[in-house]
Amino acid sequence: MVKASRLLKVAQSLMKEERWSEAIKLLKGNSALLEKDWELLWNLGWSYFKLERISEARRYLIKATKLAPESHACKFALGSVFLKKKQYKKAESILADALRIKDSDLTRMSLAMAYQAQGKTTQAENTHLDGIKLKPKASERYAAYADFLSDIGREAESERMNRKAREIRRIN
Repeated sequence: MVKASRLLKVAQSLMKEERWSEAIKLLKGNSALLEKDWELLWNLGWSYFKLERISEARRYLIKATKLAPESHACKFALGSVFLKKKQYKKAESILADALRIKDSDLTRMSLAMAYQAQGKTTQAENTHLDGIKLKPKASERYAAYADFLSDIGREAESERMNRKAREIRRIN
């Protein structure tokens, strides 16, 4: 019988090579292990997500999140599913929870997109600004904020943030 840790390692190896269909086949072929292990469920859900098979991704990521409710990875991935499905309120709730668990650039950008899609421009902007305050030397955060500013038509500010991002990249 295959051990969950070995199965996880092989699946992650396939995923690293973007062999999503093969990872799905491998994981689905070991359903007895799958249903009890949040990491295996997450990897299966993320593989489906990468293939844009959003309904399947949602199903497995919900199961993973139920098994590991404090996992940032589970919450981020599930929030990304709802963002993709244009279910912005659900995405907002789950991504805000993911950000509470662990701060990350991708989670912060995704949460800001969920806010923006709902017309919550101030919350979206504050999400970017809070991220910059937490990590003032992270050029990616300035670049993401610049994109946001451009999206809402504040081009001069956007260019300033892009310059700041380039300056930080040069220094680091």
